[in-house]
Amino acid sequence: MGTVAVSLGYSSRVRFAAGLALALFAFVGAHVAREAARGSSTGKQDVVEPPYTPSASVAPFVSFGYREALADLLYIRLRGYFGNYRGTTGESIVSLGEATAALDPRFQHAYYFAANATTAAETGADQQAKLRAVGLLEKGISEFPDDWRMLHLAGQIYIQDLQSDDEGQRRAWRERGIQLIESAIRKPGAPVESAMWAAALRSRLGQKQRAIEGLRELLLTTSDEAARKRMIAALAKIEDADSAVVAAEVLEMRRKFEDEWKGTRPAVNASMYLLIGAPLKPGFDMTDLATGGRDLIIDTGQFEKLEPVE
Repeated sequence: MGTVAVSLGYSSRVRFAAGLALALFAFVGAHVAREAARGSSTGKQDVVEPPYTPSASVAPFVSFGYREALADLLYIRLRGYFGNYRGTTGESIVSLGEATAALDPRFQHAYYFAANATTAAETGADQQAKLRAVGLLEKGISEFPDDWRMLHLAGQIYIQDLQSDDEGQRRAWRERGIQLIESAIRKPGAPVESAMWAAALRSRLGQKQRAIEGLRELLLTTSDEAARKRMIAALAKIEDADSAVVAAEVLEMRRKFEDEWKGTRPAVNASMYLLIGAPLKPGFDMTDLATGGRDLIIDTGQFEKLEPVE
């Protein structure tokens, strides 16, 4: 009986501490929200000290199990701090974003807003803050791989914001950034114009053929006529060819693609058909499928001599 009483007493103390902590965070969050509302009519407030933020590793423990509630409050603090005070710092903003994401990894907008706000902080963001911002986006992309905005923003930070005296490091960042941009333009709702930027970057890196292939692939699937014309112009520039000639080639290429796609897999969309291709013919050889038709065993007519096992 005594053990039960002690357990109940401990549980009550934990619940009381959790309630007190959440009440404190709620009070701070409400204060920030009131300041934000006042700032929207009077302009940005005076410079303030960066708000206290638990680290991403500590935040889940100080939430006392109320992770989503604390994530909401930290996000309110993030929005109020970034939008209504002078002298906001990238380190403070990304810290709030990291803590929010650690508490609620499925808080989709928090990743994008925190990373975007970090690069737009009034006093600027140093290299470390930008690296943390793009790291936050990488975590967000692993949670939401179809969010083109996160992919695109991460690509922009890698390409435009991260700086290094090491040419190898700069090239690696640019390559990762272009990969993210190319992935973003294949997601639902993404602007097709990003494809031309990615192709131009590939061309500058000396990857002309990859730039051409990327544009031609998108020209097969896009239904936006105005965007198609702009991509054809960009493709002609990269290939140093006449736009009319390129347009005719693209039209013929698209006609053949649509005939094959609608003739073999009309139930899937164009992008999926590019990925999986035409159905396999009946009676195919599984070995050929696995090896691409290459003979992996070379018969020399001789056997390897093996030493006896002792």
